[in-house]
Amino acid sequence: MRMPTLLTALALMLQAMPALALDWLYLTAPRDTLIGIGQKYLTNPKDWPRIQGANKIRDPRKLPANTHLRIPVELLKVTPAPARVTHVEGNVRVRPEAGTFRPLAPGDQLSGGETVLTGPRSRASFRLADGSSLNQAASSKLIFGRLAAWGATGMVSTELTLESGRLEADASKQTFPGTGFKVATPVAVAGLRGTRFRLNMDEASGVLRNEVLEGGVGISAQGREALVAGGFGTRAEAGKPPETPRPLLPAPDMLPNQPSRMENALRFAWMAHPEARAWRVQVASDQAFRDVRLDELVHQPSYEWVPDLPDGQYVFRVRAVDPAGLEGFNTDLPVTVDTPLPAPSLVEPADGANVLARSARFKWHPVPEAQGYLLRLAGDPQFTQDAVLHHVTRGQELTLDLAEGRHFWRMTSLDESGQAQRWSPTRRVDVQHPPTRPTDFKAFMRYATLFLEWQGNSREYRIEIAADEDFRTIVGRHWTMANRANLIPPKTGQYWLRVWPMGSNGTLGEPSEPIRINVPGYPW
Repeated sequence: MRMPTLLTALALMLQAMPALALDWLYLTAPRDTLIGIGQKYLTNPKDWPRIQGANKIRDPRKLPANTHLRIPVELLKVTPAPARVTHVEGNVRVRPEAGTFRPLAPGDQLSGGETVLTGPRSRASFRLADGSSLNQAASSKLIFGRLAAWGATGMVSTELTLESGRLEADASKQTFPGTGFKVATPVAVAGLRGTRFRLNMDEASGVLRNEVLEGGVGISAQGREALVAGGFGTRAEAGKPPETPRPLLPAPDMLPNQPSRMENALRFAWMAHPEARAWRVQVASDQAFRDVRLDELVHQPSYEWVPDLPDGQYVFRVRAVDPAGLEGFNTDLPVTVDTPLPAPSLVEPADGANVLARSARFKWHPVPEAQGYLLRLAGDPQFTQDAVLHHVTRGQELTLDLAEGRHFWRMTSLDESGQAQRWSPTRRVDVQHPPTRPTDFKAFMRYATLFLEWQGNSREYRIEIAADEDFRTIVGRHWTMANRANLIPPKTGQYWLRVWPMGSNGTLGEPSEPIRINVPGYPW
């Protein structure tokens, strides 16, 4: 019962339009005169007597305030009403009526006669002189025809041609006769007065689809007109009159617990309508959907979004598509994109490295946006055994004293609020302390034997005897597992000695302080 009622009301509205379009109703203000009205609004100011005759006015210099005057539209000034480009995304080109294609840019003005082409994943938005907004979707061809205004009356006439692709409009309500918003296509012509609507001209199949969300649209083809009210849509095929309007599918019902904050990926899900054959999903950075960042058709009632977008506020939109290809009402969901900072790229120690020292140097490549870092150390890869956090405010390296044994480490960046972000992969490092430096090193000769002793706790030592203080000329090397040694001395002369501690894997620690000794000559 709803459909005939709406269509009847729309039919009455459209039938009334031709009669009203003859005159513009002007509301008089105090001290108005017909001569002044003629100078401000008429193409020829001297035509004011025609207004006087049409309204049976006795004194053109004395007009009662707050009275409507009927002014023939044909007498009004006609001035250009250019459209302004408000947004461009991707590859969008424009060609004047007599010119070549060039890139379209925000702020450009179109005065009529221009052709605008959008490439794949490209869009353009426009603001008309009366405040109406247009969104031209990807892979579309739109021609701007007459863009005119009737002087200072506020009346605007817009004529467009959509040769292929999709167009969405939020048209300002037309309250004045003589105004109009018309979109021609290769299949049919859409005429409207104040509405939110979508047009989809499929060039390959020769099918025009029109969906009206608010207001009313008249779709004319083959001598017949379909009056499409808000909440309805229709199709028109080449060479055929438009089909009877049908109700649009309702806005999808989102399932509970939908995500609202993005970190890595978001999965949206909604109830499947029995008549829906697909769903259109979109993401925009504004609620008016002029800056659309995503536009796809999906064939299941869910969508996983992994965006490559700057952090900020976005709107996720989904609507159902019926078997005729008509798209229904929107469901919008606000979304915050808050992508975590990347983890620092670890440099050293390498994974599985052996560090032969009491401390280890940790290095990483900095993250430009990071406000600091956390370095986590533990004795197991699950970070449950003796886990320790080290906070680094700046820089890209940190030296830490570590106990002997196996350690696991990883790092994360800190955002501006000090929150940890993604963690880096875990690395392993094995730490072995170098042997302790020998102390109290002593050497003396007795009975033609060189006696050595020292303090230390290494399992093995290496003794070096050199002919020079810099140990460039080594004349003897000896190994022992004790803290002392009895050696056959070298030939008579002066020598320098030192003791190296050795680790279990043969690595050397720091040698003792060198000492000097004289080997005397013996008669035997």
